[in-house]
Amino acid sequence: MKGFPKMLKTKEDFYNCLAMVARGELAAADLLAKIESAEKQRFICCQVVEVAAEKKAITVMYCDEAAVGMKFTAGNVSGSIAAVVHKQSGEAEAAGREGNDLTALTLSRAVAEGTETVSLEINKTVAGMEPGEFDSLKGVLKQYEQITC
Repeated sequence: MKGFPKMLKTKEDFYNCLAMVARGELAAADLLAKIESAEKQRFICCQVVEVAAEKKAITVMYCDEAAVGMKFTAGNVSGSIAAVVHKQSGEAEAAGREGNDLTALTLSRAVAEGTETVSLEINKTVAGMEPGEFDSLKGVLKQYEQITC
């Protein structure tokens, strides 16, 4: 294989690219960017509309994928979703629109007051790799970045 592959679909693809970095055929920073991009595929990002006073309840734009037990990350706070309620906003109801346009989430941990987005984990694995495997690859790549800089 010559140059950077256009698609990395499997764990083997990532490890083959790591070998190419070790041989000096690819830049570590390029593979690191691809790994971080793949990691983002594990999550769906939801815009926070409101954070309740107790900060364990938030309202996001409608998210059909939200489910009880799902993991979330909001800034440096992580936890799980304890309850999900899909609802219609007062504005939508007043305008006569049908269907839900908001999702209320009860969280296991409080989030910061100014939280603007929350990431919900929709996939445990991407390209057959667990989160720990991505962390391991990134750790190895950081060593190559230090050597080549």
